[in-house]
Amino acid sequence: MKCKWHRRVLAVGTLLLALVGSGAPPAFGQLNTRLLLATGEAVPGHGGLAFGPFLSLAMNGNQEIIFLTSLRSPRAEMRAVVRSVGVSFSVVAFQGLLGPFPRTTYDSFGAPSMNDSGVMAFVATLVTDKADLPKVVVVRQEGAKPRAVATNLDEPPGHPGATFEEFSAPLVTSDGNVLFGARWTGKGAGSGLFLWSPHGLQALALPAGLQVGPTELLEPFFSGHDEAAFLRRGASPGIATEEFFRAIAIRSFQELQPAPEPDRTTELLAARADLAPVQMLLVYLENGSIQTALLAGDPTKPVMVKQSPTATPVKPVDKILSLTIGSRGNLIFAAAPTEAANDLALYCNCDGQANRLTTPEDFLPVTSAAPGKPILSLSGDTQQTIAFIAATASGDNTAIYVTAIP
Repeated sequence: MKCKWHRRVLAVGTLLLALVGSGAPPAFGQLNTRLLLATGEAVPGHGGLAFGPFLSLAMNGNQEIIFLTSLRSPRAEMRAVVRSVGVSFSVVAFQGLLGPFPRTTYDSFGAPSMNDSGVMAFVATLVTDKADLPKVVVVRQEGAKPRAVATNLDEPPGHPGATFEEFSAPLVTSDGNVLFGARWTGKGAGSGLFLWSPHGLQALALPAGLQVGPTELLEPFFSGHDEAAFLRRGASPGIATEEFFRAIAIRSFQELQPAPEPDRTTELLAARADLAPVQMLLVYLENGSIQTALLAGDPTKPVMVKQSPTATPVKPVDKILSLTIGSRGNLIFAAAPTEAANDLALYCNCDGQANRLTTPEDFLPVTSAAPGKPILSLSGDTQQTIAFIAATASGDNTAIYVTAIP
């Protein structure tokens, strides 16, 4: 199992997921990038409120989006989790709303997640005047009713005499289970990964070679369909994202058969001798099976890609800004050419070949609003739609855009 798992992690152009089929990568034309929502727009169904900045988003396989934001009025600002179905929006939870326990109200939230069935999950802090009620919870919500699947008053499995202290952003699996990092205090204080299912809460065994201290927390920096990548809190998610891409892309290129001719290859991402490898934990869940593995990218190696004989070669990029999974398990990433930092675009690492998905004209509403600023959060339906958060021209304001891949 270990060898099979190792091959599955490293030999494909996506996280722990084998590519479906083979042959030439799909041809992408100019895309239709549209603005879905911007800071300052009115909140539907909540008169007098407007959206604040958008902080993170996730998209499921049905093109539904869930995101973290705030709701602003002339006198107050409330943190909130909002769900979007097309151009319809519904507020899932907001600061001051009744929480999952009597005599509790929501106060703040972490990055949310949602699976294809619409099951949602997020971490929330609660306000309560009762000492026997929790103040930090992992919420699983199906429909309109929230349920706390873990709280700061709960005992971690296998650790009697201890209680949970804090949680990372949770991820909902396709079967509705909830995966999250947590640390606990008290007897045998520590940190690890946990999975909630209808059968209860279980601790996941961490791979040999990964030591997590009691003050550390494993946090997700990448997620797809039943897979995720975690790193220790304090490590740079940006560097981890790039090293994850580098590790997968390099191995994917090495596995190409037949190997591309040297004159048909180009360097997409240069080596970075100034960076140290980041240790990443990969988790894959499918049909009740849970597998984990360690991965460390090698920043001293460049990422090479094959050139298309019929298309203009992609220019080298400076860094990988954001990452998600597209159709056929290919990696979709945001980057800008090294020679043109303002020319932000989406690319596909398709079977060892880098294809630019967006044109400068198609991305003009994004790049003209905030030149040189990165895409803050990127997600997709693993098929034909990508959603992302980008900065706008004023202050900390942001906007959500949607791009369709034909």
